[in-house]
Amino acid sequence: MEKNMKFINEDDVNRMKMSVSEVQTNGNDTATKRLQLKKKSQQRVSGWNNTLESTRKAKLRWKAEVLAREEEKRQEIDKKEEVLRKQLTNETLQRAKSLQYEERERVKLLRSQQLYTDVIETRQKQLEEKEEEARRNKLEESLWHERTMNTIQQCTVKEVKALTVKKQKAVDNALATEKQKLEAEARAGLIKFKRMGEEKTVMRKYEQDNADIQEKLKRSKLEARIKLKCDMEKLTMDVKIKKDQERANEMEDVERRKRDIERSSFIAKTRSELEMKHFQEKQAVRKLLTERASKELEIRASREVEIFIRDQKVIEDRECARKEEETRQQLELEKAVHKSREEQITLKQEQKKKAKELDYALAKQCHTQSIADLARENNNETERRKQNMEYKRLQKEQTLVSIQNRAKCRQIELEEATAVKRTLDAEDNLFREFAMKEMDRFQLQGKQTDLLKKDLKRVDCPHKGCVFEQDTVPDGIC
Repeated sequence: MEKNMKFINEDDVNRMKMSVSEVQTNGNDTATKRLQLKKKSQQRVSGWNNTLESTRKAKLRWKAEVLAREEEKRQEIDKKEEVLRKQLTNETLQRAKSLQYEERERVKLLRSQQLYTDVIETRQKQLEEKEEEARRNKLEESLWHERTMNTIQQCTVKEVKALTVKKQKAVDNALATEKQKLEAEARAGLIKFKRMGEEKTVMRKYEQDNADIQEKLKRSKLEARIKLKCDMEKLTMDVKIKKDQERANEMEDVERRKRDIERSSFIAKTRSELEMKHFQEKQAVRKLLTERASKELEIRASREVEIFIRDQKVIEDRECARKEEETRQQLELEKAVHKSREEQITLKQEQKKKAKELDYALAKQCHTQSIADLARENNNETERRKQNMEYKRLQKEQTLVSIQNRAKCRQIELEEATAVKRTLDAEDNLFREFAMKEMDRFQLQGKQTDLLKKDLKRVDCPHKGCVFEQDTVPDGIC
Protein backbone atom coordinates (compact mmCIF):
# COMPACT_ATOMS: atom_id res chain seq x y z
CA MET A 1 0.00 0.00 0.00
CA GLU A 2 2.82 2.43 0.83
CA LYS A 3 4.56 1.75 -2.49
CA ASN A 4 1.49 2.74 -4.56
CA MET A 5 0.76 5.88 -2.55
CA LYS A 6 1.71 9.35 -3.95
CA PHE A 7 1.78 12.72 -2.28
CA ILE A 8 0.47 15.97 -3.85
CA ASN A 9 1.57 19.46 -2.93
CA GLU A 10 -0.72 22.37 -2.15
CA ASP A 11 0.30 24.08 -5.37
CA ASP A 12 -0.90 21.16 -7.43
CA VAL A 13 -4.19 21.11 -5.57
CA ASN A 14 -4.72 24.83 -6.12
CA ARG A 15 -3.81 24.48 -9.78
CA MET A 16 -6.40 21.70 -10.19
CA LYS A 17 -9.04 23.80 -8.45
CA MET A 18 -8.34 26.73 -10.74
CA SER A 19 -8.60 24.61 -13.87
CA VAL A 20 -11.93 23.15 -12.79
CA SER A 21 -13.38 26.60 -11.94
CA GLU A 22 -12.32 27.99 -15.36
CA VAL A 23 -14.04 25.15 -17.17
CA GLN A 24 -17.27 25.76 -15.21
CA THR A 25 -17.20 29.53 -15.84
CA ASN A 26 -16.55 28.96 -19.56
CA GLY A 27 -19.53 26.54 -19.75
CA ASN A 28 -21.84 29.02 -18.01
CA ASP A 29 -20.80 31.87 -20.35
CA THR A 30 -21.57 29.81 -23.47
CA ALA A 31 -25.05 28.87 -22.17
CA THR A 32 -25.91 32.50 -21.41
CA LYS A 33 -24.61 33.59 -24.80
CA ARG A 34 -26.77 30.96 -26.51
CA LEU A 35 -29.85 32.11 -24.62
CA GLN A 36 -29.16 35.74 -25.49
CA LEU A 37 -28.64 34.91 -29.17
CA LYS A 38 -31.84 32.85 -29.18
CA LYS A 39 -33.81 35.75 -27.69
CA LYS A 40 -32.39 38.17 -30.25
CA SER A 41 -33.21 35.81 -33.12
CA GLN A 42 -36.74 35.28 -31.80
CA GLN A 43 -37.21 39.09 -31.46
CA ARG A 44 -35.95 39.59 -35.01
CA VAL A 45 -38.04 36.74 -36.46
CA SER A 46 -41.20 37.79 -34.62
CA GLY A 47 -41.75 40.65 -37.10
CA TRP A 48 -41.39 38.44 -40.16
CA ASN A 49 -44.45 37.01 -42.02
CA ASN A 50 -42.89 34.44 -44.34
CA THR A 51 -41.57 31.99 -41.75
CA LEU A 52 -43.08 28.63 -40.84
CA GLU A 53 -43.71 29.72 -37.28
CA SER A 54 -45.51 32.89 -38.39
CA THR A 55 -47.68 30.98 -40.89
CA ARG A 56 -48.49 28.37 -38.23
CA LYS A 57 -49.47 31.07 -35.75
CA ALA A 58 -51.52 32.86 -38.43
CA LYS A 59 -53.38 29.60 -39.18
CA LEU A 60 -54.01 29.03 -35.49
CA ARG A 61 -55.28 32.61 -35.09
CA TRP A 62 -57.55 32.19 -38.16
CA LYS A 63 -58.90 28.92 -36.79
CA ALA A 64 -59.52 30.52 -33.40
CA GLU A 65 -61.31 33.47 -35.04
CA VAL A 66 -63.44 31.11 -37.19
CA LEU A 67 -64.34 29.02 -34.14
CA ALA A 68 -65.17 32.19 -32.16
CA ARG A 69 -67.42 33.47 -34.98
CA GLU A 70 -69.14 30.10 -35.25
CA GLU A 71 -69.59 30.00 -31.49
CA GLU A 72 -71.12 33.51 -31.56
CA LYS A 73 -73.51 32.42 -34.35
CA ARG A 74 -74.41 29.31 -32.37
CA GLN A 75 -75.04 31.38 -29.27
CA GLU A 76 -77.26 33.76 -31.25
CA ILE A 77 -79.17 30.80 -32.74
CA ASP A 78 -79.48 29.27 -29.27
CA LYS A 79 -80.83 32.54 -27.89
CA LYS A 80 -83.37 32.79 -30.71
CA GLU A 81 -84.31 29.15 -30.25
CA GLU A 82 -84.71 29.70 -26.50
CA VAL A 83 -86.96 32.70 -27.16
CA LEU A 84 -89.01 30.68 -29.66
CA ARG A 85 -89.26 27.79 -27.23
CA LYS A 86 -90.40 30.11 -24.48
CA GLN A 87 -92.99 31.57 -26.84
CA LEU A 88 -94.13 28.07 -27.82
CA THR A 89 -94.32 26.98 -24.19
CA ASN A 90 -96.24 30.10 -23.27
CA GLU A 91 -98.59 29.55 -26.20
CA THR A 92 -99.11 25.90 -25.29
CA LEU A 93 -99.66 26.81 -21.63
CA GLN A 94 -102.08 29.54 -22.63
CA ARG A 95 -103.88 27.14 -24.96
CA ALA A 96 -104.00 24.47 -22.26
CA LYS A 97 -105.36 26.97 -19.76
CA SER A 98 -107.94 28.16 -22.25
CA LEU A 99 -108.93 24.56 -23.05
CA GLN A 100 -109.13 23.77 -19.34
CA TYR A 101 -111.21 26.87 -18.79
CA GLU A 102 -113.42 25.95 -21.74
CA GLU A 103 -114.00 22.49 -20.27
CA ARG A 104 -115.83 23.95 -17.27
CA GLU A 105 -119.56 23.48 -17.09
CA ARG A 106 -120.40 27.18 -16.94
CA VAL A 107 -118.19 28.04 -19.91
CA LYS A 108 -119.65 25.14 -21.88
CA LEU A 109 -123.14 26.39 -21.10
CA LEU A 110 -122.14 29.94 -22.11
CA ARG A 111 -120.64 28.65 -25.35
CA SER A 112 -123.75 26.64 -26.06
CA GLN A 113 -125.85 29.75 -25.51
CA GLN A 114 -123.53 31.69 -27.82
CA LEU A 115 -123.86 29.00 -30.45
CA TYR A 116 -127.62 29.04 -29.99
CA THR A 117 -127.68 32.81 -30.43
CA ASP A 118 -125.50 32.45 -33.53
CA VAL A 119 -127.92 29.85 -34.89
CA ILE A 120 -130.89 32.10 -34.19
CA GLU A 121 -129.08 35.03 -35.83
CA THR A 122 -128.20 32.99 -38.91
CA ARG A 123 -131.77 31.65 -39.08
CA GLN A 124 -133.12 35.23 -38.86
CA LYS A 125 -130.76 36.27 -41.64
CA GLN A 126 -131.83 33.28 -43.73
CA LEU A 127 -135.50 34.21 -43.24
CA GLU A 128 -134.79 37.82 -44.19
CA GLU A 129 -132.86 36.66 -47.26
CA LYS A 130 -135.74 34.37 -48.21
CA GLU A 131 -138.26 37.22 -47.84
CA GLU A 132 -135.99 39.50 -49.90
CA GLU A 133 -135.63 36.82 -52.53
CA ALA A 134 -139.42 36.25 -52.63
CA ARG A 135 -140.00 40.00 -52.97
CA ARG A 136 -137.38 40.15 -55.72
CA ASN A 137 -138.99 37.19 -57.50
CA LYS A 138 -142.40 38.86 -57.29
CA LEU A 139 -141.00 42.07 -58.81
CA GLU A 140 -139.28 40.12 -61.56
CA GLU A 141 -142.48 38.16 -62.28
CA SER A 142 -144.55 41.37 -62.43
CA LEU A 143 -142.01 42.95 -64.78
CA TRP A 144 -141.96 39.83 -66.91
CA HIS A 145 -145.80 39.82 -67.02
CA GLU A 146 -145.87 43.46 -68.12
CA ARG A 147 -143.26 42.81 -70.79
CA THR A 148 -145.09 39.75 -72.09
CA MET A 149 -148.41 41.64 -72.21
CA ASN A 150 -146.78 44.49 -74.16
CA THR A 151 -145.20 42.05 -76.58
CA ILE A 152 -148.56 40.22 -77.00
CA GLN A 153 -150.34 43.55 -77.81
CA GLN A 154 -147.63 44.46 -80.30
CA CYS A 155 -147.89 41.02 -81.88
CA THR A 156 -151.69 41.26 -82.15
CA VAL A 157 -151.41 44.65 -83.89
CA LYS A 158 -148.81 43.25 -86.26
CA GLU A 159 -150.96 40.18 -86.95
CA VAL A 160 -154.04 42.37 -87.76
CA LYS A 161 -151.97 44.42 -90.18
CA ALA A 162 -150.52 41.25 -91.73
CA LEU A 163 -154.02 39.72 -92.06
CA THR A 164 -155.33 42.79 -93.87
CA VAL A 165 -152.35 42.69 -96.23
CA LYS A 166 -152.86 38.97 -96.77
CA LYS A 167 -156.56 39.42 -97.54
CA GLN A 168 -155.74 42.10 -100.12
CA LYS A 169 -153.13 39.85 -101.67
CA ALA A 170 -155.58 36.92 -101.70
CA VAL A 171 -158.20 39.01 -103.54
CA ASP A 172 -155.59 40.10 -106.10
CA ASN A 173 -154.42 36.53 -106.47
CA ALA A 174 -158.00 35.27 -106.96
CA LEU A 175 -158.59 37.79 -109.77
CA ALA A 176 -155.29 36.84 -111.37
CA THR A 177 -156.06 33.12 -111.08
CA GLU A 178 -159.49 33.59 -112.69
CA LYS A 179 -157.86 35.31 -115.65
CA GLN A 180 -155.27 32.56 -115.87
CA LYS A 181 -158.02 29.91 -115.75
CA LEU A 182 -159.89 31.47 -118.66
CA GLU A 183 -156.71 31.65 -120.69
CA ALA A 184 -155.82 28.10 -119.74
CA GLU A 185 -159.24 26.79 -120.74
CA ALA A 186 -158.90 28.41 -124.16
CA ARG A 187 -155.45 26.89 -124.59
CA ALA A 188 -156.69 23.51 -123.38
CA GLY A 189 -159.50 23.49 -126.00
CA LEU A 190 -156.97 24.07 -128.77
CA ILE A 191 -154.58 21.47 -127.39
CA LYS A 192 -157.42 18.98 -126.99
CA PHE A 193 -158.45 19.35 -130.58
CA LYS A 194 -154.89 18.74 -131.69
CA ARG A 195 -154.52 15.74 -129.40
CA MET A 196 -157.68 14.09 -130.69
CA GLY A 197 -156.25 13.99 -134.19
CA GLU A 198 -152.95 12.67 -132.95
CA GLU A 199 -154.67 10.03 -130.82
CA LYS A 200 -156.60 8.68 -133.74
CA THR A 201 -153.44 8.13 -135.71
CA VAL A 202 -151.77 6.54 -132.71
CA MET A 203 -154.71 4.17 -132.15
CA ARG A 204 -154.51 2.93 -135.64
CA LYS A 205 -150.82 2.15 -135.31
CA TYR A 206 -151.44 0.52 -131.95
CA GLU A 207 -154.12 -1.80 -133.34
CA GLN A 208 -151.81 -2.97 -136.11
CA ASP A 209 -149.01 -3.59 -133.66
CA ASN A 210 -151.35 -5.57 -131.36
CA ALA A 211 -152.42 -7.84 -134.19
CA ASP A 212 -148.77 -8.61 -135.06
CA ILE A 213 -147.96 -9.26 -131.39
CA GLN A 214 -150.89 -11.66 -130.97
CA GLU A 215 -149.79 -13.72 -133.97
CA LYS A 216 -146.28 -13.94 -132.54
CA LEU A 217 -147.66 -15.00 -129.13
CA LYS A 218 -149.74 -17.78 -130.68
CA ARG A 219 -146.67 -19.15 -132.46
CA SER A 220 -144.53 -19.01 -129.29
CA LYS A 221 -147.28 -20.78 -127.27
CA LEU A 222 -147.44 -23.65 -129.80
CA GLU A 223 -143.66 -24.08 -129.69
CA ALA A 224 -143.72 -24.04 -125.88
CA ARG A 225 -146.41 -26.72 -125.73
CA ILE A 226 -144.42 -28.97 -128.06
CA LYS A 227 -141.30 -28.53 -125.91
CA LEU A 228 -143.26 -29.33 -122.74
CA LYS A 229 -144.61 -32.55 -124.23
CA CYS A 230 -141.10 -33.69 -125.19
CA ASP A 231 -139.80 -32.87 -121.71
CA MET A 232 -142.65 -34.76 -120.03
CA GLU A 233 -141.95 -37.85 -122.11
CA LYS A 234 -138.25 -37.70 -121.19
CA LEU A 235 -139.12 -37.35 -117.49
CA THR A 236 -141.51 -40.32 -117.56
CA MET A 237 -138.78 -42.48 -119.21
CA ASP A 238 -136.22 -41.40 -116.59
CA VAL A 239 -138.67 -42.22 -113.76
CA LYS A 240 -139.33 -45.70 -115.19
CA ILE A 241 -135.57 -46.37 -115.46
CA LYS A 242 -135.01 -45.23 -111.85
CA LYS A 243 -137.88 -47.43 -110.62
CA ASP A 244 -136.44 -50.48 -112.41
CA GLN A 245 -133.00 -49.80 -110.88
CA GLU A 246 -134.52 -49.44 -107.40
CA ARG A 247 -136.41 -52.74 -107.78
CA ALA A 248 -133.20 -54.50 -108.84
CA ASN A 249 -131.33 -53.01 -105.87
CA GLU A 250 -134.12 -54.11 -103.51
CA MET A 251 -133.93 -57.68 -104.86
CA GLU A 252 -130.16 -57.71 -104.36
CA ASP A 253 -130.64 -56.43 -100.78
CA VAL A 254 -133.18 -59.20 -100.06
CA GLU A 255 -130.81 -61.90 -101.40
CA ARG A 256 -127.90 -60.44 -99.38
CA ARG A 257 -130.02 -60.43 -96.20
CA LYS A 258 -131.00 -64.07 -96.79
CA ARG A 259 -127.33 -65.01 -97.15
CA ASP A 260 -126.49 -63.10 -93.95
CA ILE A 261 -129.29 -64.85 -92.05
CA GLU A 262 -128.11 -68.29 -93.26
CA ARG A 263 -124.52 -67.50 -92.29
CA SER A 264 -125.51 -66.23 -88.84
CA SER A 265 -127.69 -69.34 -88.23
CA PHE A 266 -124.76 -71.60 -89.25
CA ILE A 267 -122.41 -69.68 -86.92
CA ALA A 268 -124.95 -70.02 -84.07
CA LYS A 269 -125.29 -73.75 -84.59
CA THR A 270 -121.55 -74.33 -84.68
CA ARG A 271 -121.06 -72.11 -81.58
CA SER A 272 -123.73 -74.06 -79.65
CA GLU A 273 -122.11 -77.36 -80.61
CA LEU A 274 -118.68 -76.12 -79.50
CA GLU A 275 -120.11 -74.80 -76.23
CA MET A 276 -121.75 -78.15 -75.55
CA LYS A 277 -118.44 -79.96 -76.14
CA HIS A 278 -116.61 -77.51 -73.89
CA PHE A 279 -119.26 -77.87 -71.17
CA GLN A 280 -119.03 -81.71 -71.30
CA GLU A 281 -115.23 -81.52 -71.03
CA LYS A 282 -115.52 -79.16 -68.07
CA GLN A 283 -118.02 -81.46 -66.37
CA ALA A 284 -115.63 -84.44 -66.81
CA VAL A 285 -112.72 -82.40 -65.37
CA ARG A 286 -114.93 -81.28 -62.46
CA LYS A 287 -115.86 -84.89 -61.70
CA LEU A 288 -112.18 -85.89 -61.65
CA LEU A 289 -111.30 -82.93 -59.45
CA THR A 290 -114.20 -83.61 -57.05
CA GLU A 291 -113.20 -87.30 -56.75
CA ARG A 292 -109.57 -86.35 -56.11
CA ALA A 293 -110.59 -83.65 -53.60
CA SER A 294 -112.90 -86.06 -51.75
CA LYS A 295 -110.06 -88.59 -51.47
CA GLU A 296 -107.67 -85.91 -50.22
CA LEU A 297 -110.27 -84.67 -47.73
CA GLU A 298 -110.79 -88.20 -46.39
CA ILE A 299 -107.04 -88.61 -45.97
CA ARG A 300 -106.73 -85.15 -44.30
CA ALA A 301 -109.70 -85.89 -41.99
CA SER A 302 -108.20 -89.18 -40.85
CA ARG A 303 -104.86 -87.42 -40.27
CA GLU A 304 -106.49 -84.57 -38.33
CA VAL A 305 -108.39 -87.13 -36.17
CA GLU A 306 -105.10 -88.91 -35.33
CA ILE A 307 -103.43 -85.55 -34.51
CA PHE A 308 -106.42 -84.53 -32.33
CA ILE A 309 -106.31 -87.81 -30.39
CA ARG A 310 -102.56 -87.43 -29.86
CA ASP A 311 -102.92 -83.81 -28.72
CA GLN A 312 -105.74 -84.77 -26.35
CA LYS A 313 -103.52 -87.38 -24.70
CA VAL A 314 -100.71 -84.87 -24.29
CA ILE A 315 -103.15 -82.26 -22.82
CA GLU A 316 -104.55 -84.85 -20.36
CA ASP A 317 -101.03 -85.81 -19.23
CA ARG A 318 -100.16 -82.10 -18.72
CA GLU A 319 -103.38 -81.48 -16.82
CA CYS A 320 -102.69 -84.40 -14.45
CA ALA A 321 -99.14 -83.12 -13.82
CA ARG A 322 -100.44 -79.55 -13.21
CA LYS A 323 -103.07 -80.81 -10.73
CA GLU A 324 -100.45 -82.80 -8.81
CA GLU A 325 -98.17 -79.75 -8.69
CA GLU A 326 -101.05 -77.55 -7.47
CA THR A 327 -101.94 -80.00 -4.69
CA ARG A 328 -98.30 -80.12 -3.59
CA GLN A 329 -98.01 -76.32 -3.60
CA GLN A 330 -101.28 -75.98 -1.67
CA LEU A 331 -100.01 -78.31 1.04
CA GLU A 332 -96.79 -76.31 1.30
CA LEU A 333 -98.79 -73.07 1.51
CA GLU A 334 -100.99 -74.45 4.28
CA LYS A 335 -97.91 -75.42 6.25
CA ALA A 336 -96.36 -71.95 5.73
CA VAL A 337 -99.64 -70.25 6.74
CA HIS A 338 -99.82 -72.31 9.92
CA LYS A 339 -96.27 -71.34 10.84
CA SER A 340 -96.92 -67.67 10.07
CA ARG A 341 -100.07 -67.73 12.23
CA GLU A 342 -98.15 -69.10 15.18
CA GLU A 343 -95.41 -66.47 14.71
CA GLN A 344 -98.06 -63.68 14.47
CA ILE A 345 -99.69 -64.81 17.71
CA THR A 346 -96.36 -64.67 19.53
CA LEU A 347 -95.59 -61.25 18.04
CA LYS A 348 -99.00 -59.90 19.08
CA GLN A 349 -98.47 -61.03 22.63
CA GLU A 350 -95.06 -59.32 22.74
CA GLN A 351 -96.56 -56.14 21.20
CA LYS A 352 -99.35 -56.07 23.83
CA LYS A 353 -96.77 -56.24 26.61
CA LYS A 354 -94.74 -53.42 25.07
CA ALA A 355 -97.91 -51.33 24.53
CA LYS A 356 -98.88 -51.72 28.21
CA GLU A 357 -95.41 -50.57 29.27
CA LEU A 358 -95.56 -47.61 26.89
CA ASP A 359 -99.05 -46.63 28.11
CA TYR A 360 -97.86 -46.61 31.69
CA ALA A 361 -94.85 -44.45 30.77
CA LEU A 362 -97.05 -42.08 28.75
CA ALA A 363 -99.51 -41.76 31.59
CA LYS A 364 -96.68 -40.77 33.94
CA GLN A 365 -95.32 -38.30 31.40
CA CYS A 366 -98.79 -36.79 30.74
CA HIS A 367 -99.38 -36.36 34.50
CA THR A 368 -96.12 -34.49 34.95
CA GLN A 369 -96.71 -32.43 31.79
CA SER A 370 -100.27 -31.52 32.83
CA ILE A 371 -98.94 -30.23 36.17
CA ALA A 372 -96.35 -28.12 34.30
CA ASP A 373 -99.01 -26.87 31.83
CA LEU A 374 -101.27 -25.74 34.68
CA ALA A 375 -98.45 -23.76 36.22
CA ARG A 376 -97.58 -22.24 32.85
CA GLU A 377 -101.22 -21.33 32.16
CA ASN A 378 -101.49 -19.60 35.55
CA ASN A 379 -98.37 -17.58 34.76
CA ASN A 380 -99.69 -16.70 31.28
CA GLU A 381 -103.04 -15.64 32.70
CA THR A 382 -101.37 -13.22 35.10
CA GLU A 383 -99.21 -11.80 32.31
CA ARG A 384 -102.27 -11.46 30.04
CA ARG A 385 -104.11 -9.53 32.71
CA LYS A 386 -101.18 -7.18 33.08
CA GLN A 387 -101.05 -6.72 29.23
CA ASN A 388 -104.81 -6.02 29.12
CA MET A 389 -104.44 -3.34 31.76
CA GLU A 390 -101.63 -1.80 29.73
CA TYR A 391 -103.70 -1.99 26.52
CA LYS A 392 -106.63 -0.23 28.22
CA ARG A 393 -104.34 2.55 29.37
CA LEU A 394 -102.89 2.89 25.82
CA GLN A 395 -106.39 2.87 24.30
CA LYS A 396 -107.45 5.73 26.55
CA GLU A 397 -104.38 7.69 25.48
CA GLN A 398 -105.09 6.91 21.78
CA THR A 399 -108.74 8.01 22.11
CA LEU A 400 -107.59 11.32 23.58
CA VAL A 401 -105.06 11.73 20.73
CA SER A 402 -107.65 10.79 18.09
CA ILE A 403 -110.12 13.33 19.54
CA GLN A 404 -107.45 16.01 19.33
CA ASN A 405 -106.56 14.91 15.74
CA ARG A 406 -110.21 15.00 14.72
CA ALA A 407 -110.57 18.50 16.08
CA LYS A 408 -107.48 19.53 14.12
CA CYS A 409 -108.81 17.82 10.96
CA ARG A 410 -112.15 19.60 11.34
CA GLN A 411 -110.35 22.90 11.70
CA ILE A 412 -108.25 22.12 8.58
CA GLU A 413 -111.38 21.12 6.66
CA LEU A 414 -113.08 24.34 7.65
CA GLU A 415 -110.06 26.31 6.49
CA GLU A 416 -109.99 24.34 3.20
CA ALA A 417 -113.74 24.93 2.74
CA THR A 418 -113.29 28.66 3.26
CA ALA A 419 -110.37 28.62 0.80
CA VAL A 420 -112.46 26.66 -1.75
CA LYS A 421 -115.31 29.13 -1.27
CA ARG A 422 -112.94 32.00 -1.91
CA THR A 423 -111.60 30.32 -5.06
CA LEU A 424 -115.15 29.61 -6.25
CA ASP A 425 -116.10 33.25 -5.64
CA ALA A 426 -113.01 34.35 -7.59
CA GLU A 427 -113.92 31.95 -10.42
CA ASP A 428 -117.48 33.32 -10.39
CA ASN A 429 -116.16 36.87 -10.71
CA LEU A 430 -113.81 35.83 -13.53
CA PHE A 431 -116.65 34.04 -15.30
CA ARG A 432 -118.90 37.11 -14.95
CA GLU A 433 -116.15 39.31 -16.39
CA PHE A 434 -115.61 36.80 -19.23
CA ALA A 435 -119.36 36.63 -19.91
CA MET A 436 -119.65 40.43 -19.88
CA LYS A 437 -116.81 40.67 -22.40
CA GLU A 438 -118.52 38.08 -24.62
CA MET A 439 -121.80 40.02 -24.35
CA ASP A 440 -120.04 43.25 -25.30
CA ARG A 441 -118.47 41.46 -28.27
CA PHE A 442 -121.87 40.10 -29.37
CA GLN A 443 -123.44 43.56 -28.97
CA LEU A 444 -120.67 45.08 -31.11
CA GLN A 445 -121.37 42.41 -33.75
CA GLY A 446 -125.08 43.33 -33.61
CA LYS A 447 -126.23 39.96 -32.25
CA GLN A 448 -128.89 39.21 -29.62
CA THR A 449 -127.73 38.76 -26.00
CA ASP A 450 -130.92 37.66 -24.26
CA LEU A 451 -129.77 34.05 -23.76
CA LEU A 452 -126.40 35.20 -22.44
CA LYS A 453 -128.16 37.51 -19.95
CA LYS A 454 -130.23 34.53 -18.77
CA ASP A 455 -127.01 32.57 -18.32
CA LEU A 456 -125.55 35.43 -16.25
CA LYS A 457 -128.64 35.49 -14.00
CA ARG A 458 -127.84 31.93 -12.95
CA VAL A 459 -126.03 31.51 -9.61
CA ASP A 460 -124.39 28.62 -7.80
CA CYS A 461 -126.81 26.37 -5.98
CA PRO A 462 -125.99 25.86 -2.26
CA HIS A 463 -125.68 22.18 -3.11
CA LYS A 464 -122.52 20.95 -4.81
CA GLY A 465 -122.34 20.63 -8.60
CA CYS A 466 -125.70 22.17 -9.44
CA VAL A 467 -126.51 25.39 -11.37
CA PHE A 468 -130.07 26.78 -11.58
CA GLU A 469 -131.73 30.14 -11.91
CA GLN A 470 -132.04 32.02 -8.66
CA ASP A 471 -135.81 32.30 -8.82
CA THR A 472 -136.53 28.72 -9.94
CA VAL A 473 -134.37 26.37 -7.81
CA PRO A 474 -136.32 23.10 -7.40
CA ASP A 475 -136.34 21.57 -3.94
CA GLY A 476 -134.54 18.27 -3.39
CA ILE A 477 -133.15 17.94 -6.97
CA CYS A 478 -129.44 18.03 -6.12
